[in-house]
Amino acid sequence: MDLHNIRESYKFDSLLESNLESNPFDQFQHWYQSYAELRIKDSNAMAIATVDSQGNPSNRIVLLKAVEDGEFIFFTNYGSAKGQDLLINPIVSALFFWREQERQVRIQGKVVRISKEKSEAYFATRPYLSQIGAAASEQSQPIDDRSTLETKFAKFQHEYPEGSTVPMPENWGGFAIQPLSFEFWQGREGRLHDRIVYMLERSEWTISRLEP
Repeated sequence: MDLHNIRESYKFDSLLESNLESNPFDQFQHWYQSYAELRIKDSNAMAIATVDSQGNPSNRIVLLKAVEDGEFIFFTNYGSAKGQDLLINPIVSALFFWREQERQVRIQGKVVRISKEKSEAYFATRPYLSQIGAAASEQSQPIDDRSTLETKFAKFQHEYPEGSTVPMPENWGGFAIQPLSFEFWQGREGRLHDRIVYMLERSEWTISRLEP
């Protein structure tokens, strides 16, 4: 498979120090809102990388559900592979890739579980089938086949018919990423991309530029 002739020219925008927000959360909000206005499916998708107890990395896509009080919040089954990784090694790297605007945002930080009350409040807002799916699935665990999974799903639907309250699984909830660094990447022509890094140092954010 020969891919070496695939080429892109990046001309959408620039990222200059004169136009930066002093706070990375404000810069993120500005970029995110600009991308969300394009109405592209899953504009809140982010890749998160974790490391297990053996030092093996894993990466997957999750959906960002809130940015509040200096934290990025997403939800999962705590017994899943990523949940177990984060409980063992509560450090994460998150990546947003916004292709249409030739932008990336990388975030590295610590991870903590949010309160059960906050998780329950969010779970109650989920669509019915998503609630049933979370209740029926032991995420990341082996299962014999698709029909076995669908049987489990149907059993929970029978137990909790639509219109009833589906209880949040005990092993399900939210994680909050507490960023220690951000990198904002803007594609530029000739591979002279803009890379701006915010680092948290003594409770203050410092800003620097990296060579592309």
